[in-house]
This record gives sequence, C-alpha cells and structure tokens, in this order.
Amino acid sequence: MINNVQFWSFLRQILLAVGGGLVTKGYLDSGTLEAIVGAVITILTAAYGLYVRRKAGLVAAAAALPEVAKIVTTPEIAARVDDPSVTTR
Repeated sequence: MINNVQFWSFLRQILLAVGGGLVTKGYLDSGTLEAIVGAVITILTAAYGLYVRRKAGLVAAAAALPEVAKIVTTPEIAARVDDPSVTTR
C-alpha cells in the first residue's frame, strides 16, 4: 500500500508527464505547465485534507490505531465508519 506522500508525488509526476507532451506539441510553455501542475496539486491536497478531517474521517483514523480498542460515537458517525471497533454503545 502506498502512503500519502508517495501518492501525491506519483500524481505530480503523471501530471508533469502529460503536460510535457502538451509542451512538446506547443499547446503550453514550460512556465504555464509548472503553474498548472502546482495549482492542481495544491487544490487536490487541500480538498483531501478537508475530506479526511471530517468527523467520520477522524473517527476512522482513530479506530485504525492499534492502541484503540473501542470508540463510542453517535449512530450517524458509526454508520459512516466501516470498522467493528466503532460503536454507539
């Protein structure tokens, strides 16, 4: 399984490779490509950060820790987290 740093690095390299083809064909210049790739990665990273820090995401992250045996939460959040250690009682 890849971690977050590896994923974002891989995505950046894919965007640069695709963009490199566009630079070669004359659709973009290299400065524009760097700006676009930087903006896309920044926006996606920010969106991902907001997503994992929602309530259910935080509970799921805590439940994944080996030190955590049980998490008691509201029924709404427990329904959104697929982990047997997350319960309402």
